[in-house]
Amino acid sequence: MARIDSNNLKVGGAILVIGNAVQALVAFAVNLVLVRYIVPEEFGRFAVILAGASVVFWVMSLRVNVLIIRLGDADYDERARDLYFSAITIEALAATLIILAWLAATGGLGLWETVLVAAVGVRHWTDLNKTFYERAMAYRKLALVETGAALGGHLTALALTLLGAGWVVLFIREAVISLLGVGGLAAVGGLTVRPVRLLTVADWRHLFREARGVWLDSVLEGSFQRWTILLAGWLDGDAAAGLFFQAQRLAVVPQQLLAPVVNRIMVNWFGRTENPLERVRGRNRLLRTIAAPLALAGILTALFADPVVPWLFGERWAGAADLFAAMCGMVAFFSLFETLKSYCLATRQAAKVLAGRVVQYAGLLVPAAAGFAGWLGAGVSLAIGLSTAYVLAFLFVLLLLNKHERGVR
Repeated sequence: MARIDSNNLKVGGAILVIGNAVQALVAFAVNLVLVRYIVPEEFGRFAVILAGASVVFWVMSLRVNVLIIRLGDADYDERARDLYFSAITIEALAATLIILAWLAATGGLGLWETVLVAAVGVRHWTDLNKTFYERAMAYRKLALVETGAALGGHLTALALTLLGAGWVVLFIREAVISLLGVGGLAAVGGLTVRPVRLLTVADWRHLFREARGVWLDSVLEGSFQRWTILLAGWLDGDAAAGLFFQAQRLAVVPQQLLAPVVNRIMVNWFGRTENPLERVRGRNRLLRTIAAPLALAGILTALFADPVVPWLFGERWAGAADLFAAMCGMVAFFSLFETLKSYCLATRQAAKVLAGRVVQYAGLLVPAAAGFAGWLGAGVSLAIGLSTAYVLAFLFVLLLLNKHERGVR
């Protein structure tokens, strides 16, 4: 296994984190403008289509990116690259066509729906494709590409909103981000293009055998937050889905800031560090480092969501405040759970994450049942469910790992 350049990892990782923070800050600022011009129903319609499309991509994707990252250097040959490139291209194209066909069959296919689905498809393919480049830990260039694409999309949406374009800017923004992302990756030499071949049944079996734990976790993860948006819309309409979408967007801000470290840099480090004790210590150091600020963020969310959200978004979005406050557990524990997930997937302990997912879904469904029964509002019950889910899932997976590692530390 190739030696990890720790200095390059630290510097590149720091740049990636800074770039992600800039993206989050700009996205937040632009969103404050968008909510003044776009009503909850319009946001909700966009969120429901995006959530539905994302679920299909998560179900159909084998998450080949994880396989590419964790594959040993000795096995990372031309045949493996051809196999992975063909798989990500076929799955992206197939998922896009299925979603378009479903929208056409249900009478929901129009120009902007097509634009959104195509944008999601391009971004899905690009996110998987850039993993070939990410093996080299070229985080500086990746940060430039990702930050540039995000800023281009958000600033385009801002300009069009101020010009009176209305709700269509939500769809245009996604298209611009996707196009700038693939174009930027090509510009820095990070876009992998190889011949696409039709994979045999044996090829798909091999991929699924290698990826089944990662795939099942990604299906459960990708569906988890998106189903809550779909349920909110189904129970209370597009306006409720719009409010829930905004509250959830606020709740994931800490994870958005930490994602480069938790979901990318540490996965690379976990997967390519041979010493088990060093991996465990690195994971625990990261958990200790982020736990306190995340706990503080969760407490502040619970205490101040009500005055802050209406002040930032305007009174017509006041209903998102209670939802955001109820997601305080998600704010505090989302990134902690993601850290354990990254560790488990990189070290081939997917079964522990899947067990945590079962606990997570149980934690969501129990409060959600109160919403279905009419004891609580649908949105509030789902928001409480998200908090409960992440708290229980983190504690359960941590318990499993501690039990397994008693002889390691």
